[in-house]
Amino acid sequence: MASGAPGKVGAFIDEFKPDHIVTLLRDDEKSFQGIKQGCADRKVGWTHLPLSGANAVLKEERTAGDAESLRRIPEVAKLLQAGKRVAVHCAAGMHRTGAVCYAACRLAGLDEEQALETVRASRTLTANEIEQTRKGGSSIKDAVEKLLSEMLPNAQADNTTAPQWSGVAKQE
Repeated sequence: MASGAPGKVGAFIDEFKPDHIVTLLRDDEKSFQGIKQGCADRKVGWTHLPLSGANAVLKEERTAGDAESLRRIPEVAKLLQAGKRVAVHCAAGMHRTGAVCYAACRLAGLDEEQALETVRASRTLTANEIEQTRKGGSSIKDAVEKLLSEMLPNAQADNTTAPQWSGVAKQE
């Protein structure tokens, strides 16, 4: 499920009943506070994959933090493959959320069209945003596909080796 930042974590969990929440917010973003504790209080799994924004996917050079979070997207795919109900959110639930949801669906075995339709079924706005051509001529969906092409050669067909992105961190 794609979502913007939950206003009240407990109410969000009670309404949507996720097994796991994936937070893409950075620690310094206002909406970040309380999510981890809210998940712990409700016994819902929580993963923190902080991304700096749409550019974490769109740009060739990334911060080390963004690169690490992108490398961990297979964790989300494994949750989906295990049948878990997963809610992924950033601040607005569009760019970062769309990229991670789409990538996780692709890594979980869906083709491009199925992954996009799965995101669309969850939140139309999110799917529309990742399809939109941006400055520079590509979409977030295209950028994710490029990342997947870098990632998939390292994965075995039986999924015993988690795909990993390498060489995407900007030298600091």
